[in-house]
Amino acid sequence: MSSALNLFALLPCPLKVPLEEAFHGFLASLEEEQRATLTYCIEGNANAQIDYAEYSDHVETLGEMPDIIITPGFNSFFHPHFVNRFIKTGQFASVNLFAGDRHLAAMGVTDPDGHYTMLAMNLLVPVVDHGRLGNRPMPNSWADLLKPEYAKSIAIRGNHEGTFCETLLLSLYKDFGQAGLARLGANVAWGWHPSQMAKAAGSGRDDTPAISVMPLFFANNIKNSSNVSIIWPEDGALVSPVTMLVKAHKRAELRHLTDFLTGPEVARICAGAAFPALHPQVDNGLPDHAVFKWIGWDYVKNNDLKTLIAHTNTAFLRAFHGEAP
Repeated sequence: MSSALNLFALLPCPLKVPLEEAFHGFLASLEEEQRATLTYCIEGNANAQIDYAEYSDHVETLGEMPDIIITPGFNSFFHPHFVNRFIKTGQFASVNLFAGDRHLAAMGVTDPDGHYTMLAMNLLVPVVDHGRLGNRPMPNSWADLLKPEYAKSIAIRGNHEGTFCETLLLSLYKDFGQAGLARLGANVAWGWHPSQMAKAAGSGRDDTPAISVMPLFFANNIKNSSNVSIIWPEDGALVSPVTMLVKAHKRAELRHLTDFLTGPEVARICAGAAFPALHPQVDNGLPDHAVFKWIGWDYVKNNDLKTLIAHTNTAFLRAFHGEAP
């Protein structure tokens, strides 16, 4: 990651191509002199996550970083090394005070301390394959996924390295502690990419999950959807943030760029991919009854997320592999 960049964006797969196209349109609208001063790198999270996952744990000075950084999820920009050096000292400042629409405003996704800018949110929901669920009850909340009747019936995001969805594990740990992670681990049989879950749902195969926890974007794009239900949990769709960091001393200089990134065009693209955005002019197309489960800025900032993510993943893995706690 080059310190010469004005913008570095590590984007979730559904947003990478449309936002990159919109950004090129934005560049074309600038005066040539202004355009020539902007340097940028836009990457897809699936391809670049490993390269950048621990990047900020090793940064010592503000000058080593791009002026604007966009990343998804609870990554190393929320780890203590970075937070203590650069967030708590006011080196980054929010550029967006929008609270969101009637659904989002009640959640409090705007950073009260004015450091991180929430651009959009990736919503995680359970998806039920009725052919695999059989006569078991439908889950209506996240707590329901911990019930013994779903033993080895659930898929969540995971990879071959044994790293599982940090948003889900952190949220369940916050609410249900170590015991909740143990129950989830006993119920999960698959660690898949969401595209695998979407392909398997409703396929009729015997080796597929009864319940898959996936982003709403993938749930909305399931092809074999006739025997599949997207569940909006009673306690809310899980929020995984897409956040932007802007160097405080560059905020005025790069206002034209940050106004575009927090503006209605980008918000519409995010909303169209089922990533709700906060711009007041944009309809996110959410159900009337939509509620959300957001871990909260207090929890994010007052806990050592690096240690917590490692701890929750390890605790989950023990149960996932059938080991004693």
